Amino acid sequence: MRRLEREHLFEAPAGFDEPLEMLLGCHRRIEKQLETLKRLRTYLDGHAVDAEASLAAQNVLRYFTSAALNHHADEEEDLFPLLESRIDDGGEKARFAAFRARLEEDHRRLELAWSRLRRPLEGIAEGLPRTLGASDVQSFVDAYAEHILTEETTLKDFFDRWLGDDDRRTLGVSMAARRKVSAIRP
Repeated sequence: MRRLEREHLFEAPAGFDEPLEMLLGCHRRIEKQLETLKRLRTYLDGHAVDAEASLAAQNVLRYFTSAALNHHADEEEDLFPLLESRIDDGGEKARFAAFRARLEEDHRRLELAWSRLRRPLEGIAEGLPRTLGASDVQSFVDAYAEHILTEETTLKDFFDRWLGDDDRRTLGVSMAARRKVSAIRP
């Protein structure tokens, strides 16, 4: 039986001393969880809910009810207000405001799409016979793909142009505190 959770070579995530790289690394982990979700949906078309399906559902649930929420909070509560306070050029401030509004709107859309998947996934995680709607899964996957593309094509420029080393340290410390871990790598 093929594995729903693909084995990946160990990828050391960036540390909190590199907050932009940490955020971008989170996107790669989101993409991996979305692949698991798509494989799970397809798997359930031809199989009953079994231990493998339950495990995959548990992993997807764990990721999107914790790490993904932390990622959105990193942006909305820390990064976006910090950037907004640093950008002192009127045109750039307006461009950033539009960018921020778009991403925050994306976050709300993603939360709504997730709400349609969460309950069926909870049932699958518990071993109950549930299905995942193909359109619900695809909507969630597509919304995240669009969001990640929008974010990655613009965020690095704002980050590099407007945040200094002290800002990056502050951001990293806040991100680590949200996760209740140390911001300093051993």
